[in-house]
Amino acid sequence: MDHKRNILFICVDQMRYDTMGYTGNPVCSTPVLDELAAGGCAFSQARTPCSLCTPARASIFTGDYAFAHGMGTNCDMYHALAAELKDPGRLLHTSLLDEGYRCGYIGKWHVGKDLGPGDYGFEGMNMPGYGDIIHDPDFIGYREEHGFTYSLEDCIYGNENNQTLLAGCWDGPTESTPSHYLADRTIDLMEEYAEKDEQFFLTCQFWGPHMPHLPSKEYYRRHDRTKIEQWVNADDDWKNKPGIVRRLGTDFYRKAPVNDAQWSELIGCYYDFTSMIDFEIGRIIDSLHRLGLDMNTLICFTSDHGDMTGSHGGLLDKGFMYEEAHRIPLILKGPDIPQGMRCDDLVMNMDLFPTFLDYLKLDCGKRHGRSLLPLIRGKENPRDHVYMEFHGLRFLYSQRALVTDEGLKYIFTPGDIDELYDLKSDPGELINLIDDSRYETEKVHLQQMLIEDARLYEDPLASCAAKLFGRWDIQDNQPNPTRL
Repeated sequence: MDHKRNILFICVDQMRYDTMGYTGNPVCSTPVLDELAAGGCAFSQARTPCSLCTPARASIFTGDYAFAHGMGTNCDMYHALAAELKDPGRLLHTSLLDEGYRCGYIGKWHVGKDLGPGDYGFEGMNMPGYGDIIHDPDFIGYREEHGFTYSLEDCIYGNENNQTLLAGCWDGPTESTPSHYLADRTIDLMEEYAEKDEQFFLTCQFWGPHMPHLPSKEYYRRHDRTKIEQWVNADDDWKNKPGIVRRLGTDFYRKAPVNDAQWSELIGCYYDFTSMIDFEIGRIIDSLHRLGLDMNTLICFTSDHGDMTGSHGGLLDKGFMYEEAHRIPLILKGPDIPQGMRCDDLVMNMDLFPTFLDYLKLDCGKRHGRSLLPLIRGKENPRDHVYMEFHGLRFLYSQRALVTDEGLKYIFTPGDIDELYDLKSDPGELINLIDDSRYETEKVHLQQMLIEDARLYEDPLASCAAKLFGRWDIQDNQPNPTRL
């Protein structure tokens, strides 16, 4: 099988960059991911284009920004900008199917309300929307077949009357968890492909460590809560930040942790859950080696987006433009990938589409994403900044942001104040420099960069940004009787 090339794509849901051992976390145990990073290339400055599930996942599988693929918000919410992809032909696997690849999909989809991956030609699981794995007949049958039972213990809720489950203990064996089930299903498909000597693209999409953080009894409280230090911006007072930060920080989770001990317990559950998933990832990778597929398979690990986990004064979930929600882990390991390589270039997880096609020596066509393989081969990064978007989590709310390779970050909020941070001197994004006269030149330059990116990518917000920044020479498509 030396002439064949395969892709094993492992993606988790809502894992922040600073959660793992290889990224410097002194507490959270992730030996499998640490070993994966040591054996391949770890990207230290990877971002998601949008810190929300549907748009981020659709961007990964199309290589385009959300304002291009159309799914700017979660597909199954009342304010969804789109329930399904407007152009399914741009999905990554369609060209692979044409080339005779087996394309397997296991786990979370969330790239369509009523249509799942199986409806677009993937084999494996076909769960549309977010996916209700707990009540899935196949998962229930799996637990019944093995005699697995569980209950939820030590639950932490975000609101009164046991509403909004944030974390707890999955009081049952690790084998009874959805994460173990997904690893089993992935391994089953991999074994089938190996037995038939077929080229494949196979992805396992874990639902964790997204809230609620539910480690099995074996992993629950594995991390010493007394060793968990609070985030550098845990005491952020939201001064000079948009009003929406204060609103969501105080009103949406009214029973959120209020002291260090409570936050350490919640963060500890997040770490426990992460370690459990790390173990399941190890099972998948071990099977790849056992089947002799490691010599011609590119392994990729990443997350769709990050998680606030109490950062910035106690914010939870995602949907913010801050680093905790946008900066993500990303690792590539496989043939021709140098071991122990660290890439500090700015990249995005939507670059994975062209990267996979590049590795398989196939043309991906025109995409917003760019192959990462040239960077690994020593080529200069064509990007000196990344452009990011947000369209709303629980309601429509537009924001854009960019981060430069010099560590400057601009967040554009049309309905409120903008933000400017120097990530090198202020990695916690505590000091908004938007009105600091010492950064006036940088501010104007970043605004111009944002306008140019919005026009380049045909972002519908381009005209709004230009005019709010005082650029009235930027034309839009509105009727204008003064224009001859």
